[in-house]
Amino acid sequence: MGLYRRRGSRFWWMSYTMNDERYFESTKTTSKELANKIWKRREGEIALGLFKVGWPGERMTFAQLCEEFERSHFAGLSEATVRGHRAYLKHLKAFFGDRRLDRITTRLVEEYRDYRRQQPSKLNPQQTLKGASVNRELECLKCVLDLAVQREYIAGNPAAKVKHFNELRERPVRKMLTLEEEQRILEAAPPYLRVAIILLSQTGGRTYSEGMSLRWDQVDFDARVIRLDNNVKTPGSVEPVPLSEYACDVLKAWKKEQGSTSPYIFPSPKYPDRPILSVKTAWTSTLVRAGVPHFAIYTLRHVFCTRLSEVAPDAVVQRAMRHTSPETKRRYQLGMAEQVREAVEKVNQRLYGKRIALHFRDSQPVVSEELATAASN
Repeated sequence: MGLYRRRGSRFWWMSYTMNDERYFESTKTTSKELANKIWKRREGEIALGLFKVGWPGERMTFAQLCEEFERSHFAGLSEATVRGHRAYLKHLKAFFGDRRLDRITTRLVEEYRDYRRQQPSKLNPQQTLKGASVNRELECLKCVLDLAVQREYIAGNPAAKVKHFNELRERPVRKMLTLEEEQRILEAAPPYLRVAIILLSQTGGRTYSEGMSLRWDQVDFDARVIRLDNNVKTPGSVEPVPLSEYACDVLKAWKKEQGSTSPYIFPSPKYPDRPILSVKTAWTSTLVRAGVPHFAIYTLRHVFCTRLSEVAPDAVVQRAMRHTSPETKRRYQLGMAEQVREAVEKVNQRLYGKRIALHFRDSQPVVSEELATAASN
């Protein structure tokens, strides 16, 4: 039938067929031209499978979807990733919890993004939440709604087109750690942190999952490797971590010095049967005493990658960093200015050789005052 008028209604109505059944719906407009566009759009949505009568999302709330997401998604994730997702879901459910899925729009997601950006930081209430933290929550929201689209609860993901914050503006300037700065940090650090710094800078391990939470039974001094558990970030991360002679000697000395029965290399002072959970305060205090500008302890992984890249090929760097792609190392390399400068100097030497410096303005040869007077006479 297409478009038609219904008795007693001032709007144009449309009819369409889906799954061998005919449906009738008001276009909510008195303009036939606009009503025709609405009808054509509905026909296109049906043809592409984007329209469905009685979507389950009209009855399901966001909180119910989150429960399904946890059951289907958390099984293949590490414990640390699950903890992160649960923290994100806590804030998402506080905002979207009782809303039906069909009521969650792109504009509502943008409102959530702006609302969260204005919330005070948990660690520093004087500052607002960083854009990077909000971006992680938006990515989690997109994953949750992707599940709804996959199971045909809703037609599309309203979070897919929401613009994220630019994280680069908030990140500190990355700089390479010099040997002199490293020595000052080691001298100012407490013993356990000194060992951790050497271990992280010699292995490129992630601060907590591959550093502070390590156990002695994971260290093989004979083979000079650290064998990680399966509870790691990526499948490639489960590969054994080679230990240099320097790192081995430091760990042996630390084990002898420690004299503890704790299974952990860095046990908690209060609970020796548990690892140290955080070194943020100790790390910050150490940098202050060393007179080094603050940078995250995770940067030691970047330092390891940069130093190794100077002497090893990409394949070795990829294996040492346990990256899935060799291109990932580009994001970890720091302060390659010296290497670039040396390469440019080699090019200049080949092209120009030794030449005098550039003159910035044209000038006549310098003539003495006596010669100038003689010339004028």
